[in-house]
Amino acid sequence: MKQKSTIDLIEDDYFTSGDWHLKIEQTSIALLGWLFVFLPFFGLALPLWQPHFASLLPFNYNTAILRPLEFLAKFFDDYFVFISISYLTLTFLNNYRFAASWRDHLVVDQDRQQERSQLVEQAWQEKFGNSDERHNCSFYCVEPQQNLETDFAQTLFAKGEKNL
Repeated sequence: MKQKSTIDLIEDDYFTSGDWHLKIEQTSIALLGWLFVFLPFFGLALPLWQPHFASLLPFNYNTAILRPLEFLAKFFDDYFVFISISYLTLTFLNNYRFAASWRDHLVVDQDRQQERSQLVEQAWQEKFGNSDERHNCSFYCVEPQQNLETDFAQTLFAKGEKNL
């Protein structure tokens, strides 16, 4: 059996090429969701930035609350920048660590994989004959008793581990 040289860690249709409808749909849903998150804060902060919009609101700001709200707005602006930078930094560090762990460590136990490959090859020789005959023949009719069971690999590996 040939070993697969690359391992697909994650498969997502959003990141595959060619499915533009899905990308547009999921991106618009995400942007709309973020708009609904920020819209209430923007509506409350707009009178602080542009006082002439305060008369358009269905409620009135108490003048005593404006100064603490200005302080909170400045504080959360700075805090948002700090959180964003921290989030991005930690994301990049985690992605680097994750990629390095996949690159540096073996994902598959090579000895166990080799034993399983030998078990499969031996079972195929018992059921279908020599590997050279299998590869050189262009047409082969499988008899009903040669059909593979649905749990062929699981039972084969379980028997192989018991024999070790």
